[in-house]
Amino acid sequence: MIGKTLFKRLQKSTLLLLVLLVACTSEKKPGASNHVTTDSAPYELLLIADKDWLKTADGTVVMEILNSNILGLPQPESNFKVMSINPVAFGKTFQGFANIIQLDINSKYPEASFKVAHDLYAHPQTIVYLTAPDGKAMAELVIKRQHQIIDLFNNAELKRERAVLRKTYSDKAKREIKQQFDCTLYAPKDINAVKKGKDFLWASSNQIDNRLNICVYSYPYTPEDFSEQRFIAIRDSFMRENIKGNEANQYVKTNPEFVYIRTTTFEGRTVIEARGLWEMKNDMMGGPFVSYSQVDSVNNRVIVTEGFVYAPEKKKRLFIRQLEAAIQTLELP
Repeated sequence: MIGKTLFKRLQKSTLLLLVLLVACTSEKKPGASNHVTTDSAPYELLLIADKDWLKTADGTVVMEILNSNILGLPQPESNFKVMSINPVAFGKTFQGFANIIQLDINSKYPEASFKVAHDLYAHPQTIVYLTAPDGKAMAELVIKRQHQIIDLFNNAELKRERAVLRKTYSDKAKREIKQQFDCTLYAPKDINAVKKGKDFLWASSNQIDNRLNICVYSYPYTPEDFSEQRFIAIRDSFMRENIKGNEANQYVKTNPEFVYIRTTTFEGRTVIEARGLWEMKNDMMGGPFVSYSQVDSVNNRVIVTEGFVYAPEKKKRLFIRQLEAAIQTLELP
């Protein structure tokens, strides 16, 4: 009797083990619902293309676009760190990249085409496929789609960063922003020093060599003030009042020669996006900033969230991108 019972248990255990083995094997297939986690560094881009073609005039154009610089930084820094490999080299070693772009030039294609896929080999992953009948058509396709390509990969990276921030964030900054503005925002964990003003909050990491800052401020909504033309004047009025230097004549202001402003949309809301350089008037301090202005229709006001960096002699791409992801987490009432 004991032997039969043990035999039945072994049968059930063996069946369960087989089910688990089949399930684990199926997870590794491209296109399955579960995948291995991507393992590339932030803002790394894997380019799959013929390396000899990349040395041609058309290929050089493509490389220049993929290596283009971020707007609004004080020194040139590319959007991505690009690694190129030949198509035959693309195997499991490279399938864990989060950002992949593949170029296929072949006369079998009647015209150039653009396609996007997600999570094919790993998660989270964005893959852009570009096909063209010849090199000239490929270069023209990349030129035509350059902003879309760069935005696709940048937005994917920002989305990943937002997911991280919602798990690990500054409790103090979140609490103070909620109390003053009835909004939720997930700032990087090290941002714990908070200073408040009228309709204004400044949160900082207070580090000497790479200081990360987030500002939130609000003003009554009018169509005239909620505009690209009025952005710098409104920003400078808040900064002059609330962020000052050691001397009475020192305060933060926008460098008007290096600012890029556009009206766009984010998660269905109209946003005035600005990025550029800030400076301390009558001092040597300065650095990059990124700002989102949007309407809080419940309270008939404009909410501005901004991240700015002070990190002299350091690369600033990762800092400013982390702050941009943070201000994108804003949840209005």
